[in-house]
Amino acid sequence: MPASQRPTTRTESTCTMETAQGTHAFRIVGYSLQKGIGRGKFIRSANFAVGGYDWAIRFYPDGESSNVEDDNVDAEVRALYDFQAGQPRLWAVVVGVLSEGAVNFLIPSFGYPHTAMRVEVQVPPPELQDNLGKLLESEESADVTFKVKGEVILDHRVMLALRSPVFKAELYGPLSGKKRQIINVEDVEPSVFKALLHFIYTDSLPAMDDLDADENGEMVKHLLVAADRYGVDRMKLICESILCKRLDVEGVATTLALADQYHCNKLKDACIGFINSLNRMDDVLSSQGYAHLKRDCPAVFVDIFEKTAKSHKI
Repeated sequence: MPASQRPTTRTESTCTMETAQGTHAFRIVGYSLQKGIGRGKFIRSANFAVGGYDWAIRFYPDGESSNVEDDNVDAEVRALYDFQAGQPRLWAVVVGVLSEGAVNFLIPSFGYPHTAMRVEVQVPPPELQDNLGKLLESEESADVTFKVKGEVILDHRVMLALRSPVFKAELYGPLSGKKRQIINVEDVEPSVFKALLHFIYTDSLPAMDDLDADENGEMVKHLLVAADRYGVDRMKLICESILCKRLDVEGVATTLALADQYHCNKLKDACIGFINSLNRMDDVLSSQGYAHLKRDCPAVFVDIFEKTAKSHKI
């Protein structure tokens, strides 16, 4: 009989595996305190029933020991589990180990196997500086009033006292006069006083983008004077640092006089060094600031001559 005419036999078979699904929430209170309990040591959940078996979860905070015993396995079941602790999820197929009346998932350090869980917490940037700046602008809960050359400015006593020893004495000292509602300020311009308050609240100088280079430099000098007046030392040092970087022939004498008057030693040294480093002493002598320096700060010339003499000996 030709092969094409032979009868064919068709067979088939089916493999059926019983499946079941379940969910168990295993909460570890004080999780961060569990780290360091030792490799191979675990935290075990309560038993929970799925598919006719009792299950439990073993969690190893410091990793599973390489010699974990299977505890007399009587039966073997396979489990596909979706383990989730925040995000992301981990998937793995494990063979359950029957012990202590339950099939145990062995889960070392948020991974199984060779998989590490990284739970990242997004922390927003600091808000305190911004919040205090908004408090200053809104004048909410203000409890002290300043009248600065006729302009009324509301503020908060505790904030001022915290940041300035002068304000603290003025607002809480024995001569504070608690019944006085308005404090007059006549020796500071309103714009400078507001900039001082901005620093007190935010620990930073305000933006001065609307000022040209000369106006900006003058504002920094006024802020240095205000910082000295109210004992805001960090603000004074910041202004001193800015002025050290902006020295020029026309203004160095004026800046030197300011540094001498308000005891800014670093700025004073920078001015003298700037003058001595130039071969344009005649330009400095002919500047408008030199006349002011000569009239109001004659002692500063001793420092100039001494530093000049020392530089020539080197």
